[in-house]
Amino acid sequence: MSDSPPDATRPRTVTAAFWCWLVAAILAAAFGMLIGTFTTALVFQVAGLILVVAGLAQGYLAGRARRGSRRFANAAVGLSMASVAYLGVLIVVAGIAPFGVLIVAVIMVLFITGSAMNQRSTSQQWYESRGHA
Repeated sequence: MSDSPPDATRPRTVTAAFWCWLVAAILAAAFGMLIGTFTTALVFQVAGLILVVAGLAQGYLAGRARRGSRRFANAAVGLSMASVAYLGVLIVVAGIAPFGVLIVAVIMVLFITGSAMNQRSTSQQWYESRGHA
């Protein structure tokens, strides 16, 4: 089955970080597919592909972090912050429509919130107690 501990022992901050990251990853991948599909410029298609890959990777890292791997949790924080920076540059360079800016803002807030929740002391203590690399 799963090597995940019961929810009673996992701090709420880790669970909240997981769900924020998961929703952000799904939205980022969907937005990347939208960008890649509705544009003819190769630059935007590549930008959309990067978002899809980042979303898939974030979902994987979030799942491993939820199981108690500190290494994957730290990687998830790093990828989240890199994704936020990438989305910020994409907004400035691409001139996305107002609705797209709203979607990107929601994705960015979810990435940042998940990372902040994961860095709380209760989350860090739980990762230390798990003893995983």
